[in-house]
Amino acid sequence: MKIVIDRNYCDATLTFCARCSATFFRKPLGVDRPCITEIIDDGDEEHLHIVLRTDNRTLSFTLTDEVRERLALEGWEFLADFDPALFRSGAAERWRELAKLPIAQR
Repeated sequence: MKIVIDRNYCDATLTFCARCSATFFRKPLGVDRPCITEIIDDGDEEHLHIVLRTDNRTLSFTLTDEVRERLALEGWEFLADFDPALFRSGAAERWRELAKLPIAQR
């Protein structure tokens, strides 16, 4: 299973995002967040793959027990080789534009 997360759909600050994502990564299945844009059945029933888009970059990782533990303690930014933006804006406008699209394109 692959879960795609796109921070462009949320204006939360990095500290809130770290807290929110830490909760999500503890128990990722059955939890919905506005930043989750896709859930894809990739045929791998043994592993959960995460694709996280932020700051015009993409982080990809497999959610192992070790990674899950660090994510729960430190948030996803420990995986980044760049400094993620602390503050975000523009999500409300992106949601308004998305609402204008036909349902098949959302």
